Amino acid sequence: MKPVKLRTKLTLIYALIFGLLLTGTGAWFYNLFAYQIDKDLEEELSERAIALRNYLYINGDRVELIYNTNDPDEAYFVNLAARYYQIYDAESGKLLARSREIEAIGFQYSADEVKEVIQGPRLAALKTDQLSLLVRNDLIETIDRRKCLLQVGVSLEPRNNAVSRLLQVGIWLIPVGLILAISLGWWAAGRALHPMLVLSSAAREITVSRLDKRLPIRGTGDELDQLASAFNEVLDRLDKAMQQMKEFTSNISHELRTPLTVLRGEAEVALSKASTEKDYRRVLESQLEEFEKLSRMIDQMLILARAEAGQIKLMREVVCLSDLGKIVAEQLEPVAANKGLSLVSSSNGKVDVIGDRGWLERMLLNLLDNAIKFTPAGGHINVTIASSNNQAFVEVRDDGIGISSEALPHIFERFYREDPSRSSELEGTGLGLSLVQWIVQQHHGRVSVASKPGQGSVFRVELPLAPDDVC
Repeated sequence: MKPVKLRTKLTLIYALIFGLLLTGTGAWFYNLFAYQIDKDLEEELSERAIALRNYLYINGDRVELIYNTNDPDEAYFVNLAARYYQIYDAESGKLLARSREIEAIGFQYSADEVKEVIQGPRLAALKTDQLSLLVRNDLIETIDRRKCLLQVGVSLEPRNNAVSRLLQVGIWLIPVGLILAISLGWWAAGRALHPMLVLSSAAREITVSRLDKRLPIRGTGDELDQLASAFNEVLDRLDKAMQQMKEFTSNISHELRTPLTVLRGEAEVALSKASTEKDYRRVLESQLEEFEKLSRMIDQMLILARAEAGQIKLMREVVCLSDLGKIVAEQLEPVAANKGLSLVSSSNGKVDVIGDRGWLERMLLNLLDNAIKFTPAGGHINVTIASSNNQAFVEVRDDGIGISSEALPHIFERFYREDPSRSSELEGTGLGLSLVQWIVQQHHGRVSVASKPGQGSVFRVELPLAPDDVC
């Protein structure tokens, strides 16, 4: 079954609502109109009945209308009031008088019917094949103290005709109104949905190779603009992720190509030349170093991938950061000394934080390893751990080769290289500082770097101090 388009649904909803409103309004107006006509008719009938009583003269069985025949207005009013009337003796039910119009149709109550009329409502409808009247029944007293029934009526034909014409107009207006409602609804729905069609068309143009395109925002601030803005934010994140993926693929290809090329070259040289056992041993030791470098890089890549996927859960315990810094510095002191560097660790007392001891140790190891790697022989590396204003500080300061101002904003990105020429002896996996940043963020801290080429670098980590009640 073919799905119904949204424009058609909206049009049908508009038409249904308008049709219900039109029908309801029409029914209300029809009833109000009929009520007002009936009310006016009752008032007119009451005026005629009261006036006619003043002009009637009843003596015995003789009934006369006495009025000034020379006054045309009075004569007209009396004739109008007496157009439909009957007078019956209330006791005997005898007909005493009636108008020519009533006599012409031959209508007359029986004695029992007269009594029923007297006991019935004051206003009633009188319908025959020839007439439809609204009548008023009044008991009047004659000169000789006799009770009589005076029935005065007005024709309902003008009222019925007016109500009927109004109903006919309504019957015609409702279909016409529905047609107009459908037409206007179709136009309004199309106008309302046009921005969505524009968004849909723009969205179809966005592909994997064209993630730079964005949905247009009209600037109205309405729901569609909010939707387009939210979708564009998703595209921004997706585009950024795709760029990172492309960059990651390119970087990992480069990082893997270098050690693999070295391994292959050394293997080819070893196979092509007659070598001694010592030469083979040297080649194998060199290859082992490359394997270890590859292994470290893959391990760190896996760690970062698991971290970004939320698969790593950190422990939350009190860690003495000052003691941990001293331990890590002692571990790396032989490495620094072997390179001709001095490594000094200091603290201003006990500095406790809440975190994962293993990951904090890895953070310190990576920072110190980075400092050792990029500080030439004869250099100095200082590790300072202190606390102030509920914050713990770790500062790793070296007087190494430094970092250019252009490279500083990218120093924590994966595989970032300031200078490709620094790739052989100095550069490691290119993932250590990225891992440092992730560890610091997981501990609700902040890491920053200040550096100038040729003057060394200062890496500063800020972490929240452990509360006194948990230390």
